[in-house]
Amino acid sequence: MNALSLITVCIFYFYAAILFYITVLSRRKRENSAFINNLCNSIVLIFSITSSLILIQVLKISNLDFIVFPFDIFIISFMIGYLPILYFFIHREKKRIKNQDDSWKRYYIVYTPVLPLKYEIYRKLTHLVVLAIVFFYFTLGFLVQTVFSYILNFLPPIISDLFFSLYNLEGDKMIFTQYLVVFLVGISLIGLITVDLIRIIKPDYYPLKPVNLILREREIQTRIGPHISMGVSCFSIIILYGIFQPLGPLVICTSMTMSIFGDMASNLFGRMVGRRYIRNTKKTYEGLAAGMIFGFVSGIICLVFLNGLYNISIFGLFILPSVGALIIGGLDFLNLEIDDNLSYNVIITPILFFLSSVLI
Repeated sequence: MNALSLITVCIFYFYAAILFYITVLSRRKRENSAFINNLCNSIVLIFSITSSLILIQVLKISNLDFIVFPFDIFIISFMIGYLPILYFFIHREKKRIKNQDDSWKRYYIVYTPVLPLKYEIYRKLTHLVVLAIVFFYFTLGFLVQTVFSYILNFLPPIISDLFFSLYNLEGDKMIFTQYLVVFLVGISLIGLITVDLIRIIKPDYYPLKPVNLILREREIQTRIGPHISMGVSCFSIIILYGIFQPLGPLVICTSMTMSIFGDMASNLFGRMVGRRYIRNTKKTYEGLAAGMIFGFVSGIICLVFLNGLYNISIFGLFILPSVGALIIGGLDFLNLEIDDNLSYNVIITPILFFLSSVLI
């Protein structure tokens, strides 16, 4: 691993340490639910980074690296440009408070145990951003690769030869898209964790106060936001299973698709038509059933679209979504303190990966 890649890995470990620091804060404030959720996110991120490095650097199980040139430079450059911009927006919030501008206070609504349906819908629609990862893996990534390779034709041979050796169009096309997805999800996670840290330790200076409107009551203190849990889960499964080409991207995309549609359906249908509650929770059996059904259907649709690349058997097309749907239903029934955005992806992916290695 070269120096730039090592710096990049250290950056991700640094942000894992930030998550652990937030975990310590929640423990000190005796917010048990936040503590459990934050701790699980920290462990998952640290474990996935470490395991990926061991598989690549020590066991040599894959020809892919964690991150390579130029994406390591892109991540470092993002950090250099992002932090001053963030400071500018934080300074703007400080100035508003100093000038007694109370317009920001409208984002501190009166929190209730149940989020208003309008904001719940907004919250769930943000999950659809995850589908962009699927498109970058199998569609947009190839387009970026083609444009990238075209530009390299105009560069000196010493540079273009280096790039073509890494992203040869005649080789496995998924190698380039793996690095591209790691980069895009990685910088998103860095940006989100940095801002959420400000929300937790200095809420008045938080520059994204409109996000407060889609946070639930238990998420307004030291519990990290659901978008952080989603980012951690997506980044973790990508760096851990994406190195197993070409099976990894298939499992990752199927797992993420099932997770977001299963979670959306479970919550929204439970809110709108749910009548029978699961024990003493706010979740309903109607929502649980909807989550399983939508997760199953979305999994089949995802696999059908990818069938041309992997020649998936009919048995595989049915059994993989079925197992994923059962996991979604089981986690919904257990109603763990861990955010569904984390638990769905982290549990579904390894199980589907094992089954896929046998069935595909």
